[in-house]
Amino acid sequence: MEPARGPRWLILRRKYLLFVLGLLLFLLALWGLRGGLAPEPEIAPEQLLAEALEKTASSKSFRYRVEARLGEDGVLSRVEGERQAPDRIHIKGTMYNSPVEFIQVGDTTYMRDLWTRNWLTLEGNHLAQSELFVAEFNPLGFLKFKDVAGARYGGREKLEDRQMLVLECQPLLDNSYLELKYTDFYCKLWIDPGDHRIRQAVLEARGPDNKAGLSVGLKLWDYDREMQINPPV
Repeated sequence: MEPARGPRWLILRRKYLLFVLGLLLFLLALWGLRGGLAPEPEIAPEQLLAEALEKTASSKSFRYRVEARLGEDGVLSRVEGERQAPDRIHIKGTMYNSPVEFIQVGDTTYMRDLWTRNWLTLEGNHLAQSELFVAEFNPLGFLKFKDVAGARYGGREKLEDRQMLVLECQPLLDNSYLELKYTDFYCKLWIDPGDHRIRQAVLEARGPDNKAGLSVGLKLWDYDREMQINPPV
């Protein structure tokens, strides 16, 4: 005959269930702290940086927004543009507190006149290759590095609605104009983990005698989209 199961058995069973539940909660908490059962793989920052720069620069087309500042309050330029390889660019915004709009097709630059709103044509002009307007006409130009020191992986950060890989480094720029005016360059990059192309970048530098430095912010999107950049009618 089976012995009766009294209150003592119920107490022991309840303690056992509470122990199992507590163990499960502990394991779940440990799993969450470690970021899941599949931890994020180790990333070689130098390799990721080289790949991101190469893939971004080789894109057939992209749209961008760039803002260049001198010091905390001095906005040098704020433009939005689109670029189609190899030599078509359209930008619109403000430079030195004046509205601007340019279209570059091959070696010809079309500039909208500030007062008449008519288009002026500059033949044989190479504004897109100018180191002076590198941020506005060729935003990837200030991401051309001769050398990089201290490249490090900064984890992941949410950019709009997606998690991005973050890299930081101290680059040596391939731009004689910026090298002459500024020192101690610092760059932070937000890289898409899917295609390893740059979605956002910040470049900062100090001016001579620790005066107001340069800060350039860049956002990139619509990679390899079909674009129609033609001379104005």
